[in-house]
Amino acid sequence: MKKNVGAVVGLYPTPVTIIGTVIDSRVNWINIAHVGIIALDRISISMHKSHYSNQGLTKGNLVSVNLVSEKMLAAADYVGMVSGAKVDKSKVFEYESGSDGEVPLIKDSPLVMECRVVDNYKTESHDHFILKVEHTHVEEENLNSSGKIDYEKVRPILFEMPTRTYLKTGDVVGKCWSEGKNYK
Repeated sequence: MKKNVGAVVGLYPTPVTIIGTVIDSRVNWINIAHVGIIALDRISISMHKSHYSNQGLTKGNLVSVNLVSEKMLAAADYVGMVSGAKVDKSKVFEYESGSDGEVPLIKDSPLVMECRVVDNYKTESHDHFILKVEHTHVEEENLNSSGKIDYEKVRPILFEMPTRTYLKTGDVVGKCWSEGKNYK
């Protein structure tokens, strides 16, 4: 029998991402795991209104959404623990400029999306930024033979809120639109 544990969001784990912005001509990074897919070209990120990084997103600028690999984990956790209003986080990750020459892309990230902020759905405590994916950069070694992203190779780190832990992604257990053919 299932036990009612209250109004708990049960959709964890979610991918850990580092959001890259530029605020007052300085690169800033923040760890955000409240991410979601809205459509094939849109994603959302939810950030508490108190975050310094929100300033970089509310101006409608381009931002980067960088997946986190295991080797990036300590730095990724750090940029989520300190505020860019008090600490210069611009040197935490080695980065290069995106297609527009402005948005910072983390070099060690296995997959980086350049996104444009297209909307902000505000609630009492959070900004829920709607981002349009404009470019996606993937290390060639993380592509399959068809040129598609291979997440068994990318192996993004996941965040699980109830126990506040990071997890590794696992192995493929089946193929979509194929497993159902075996259902009887």
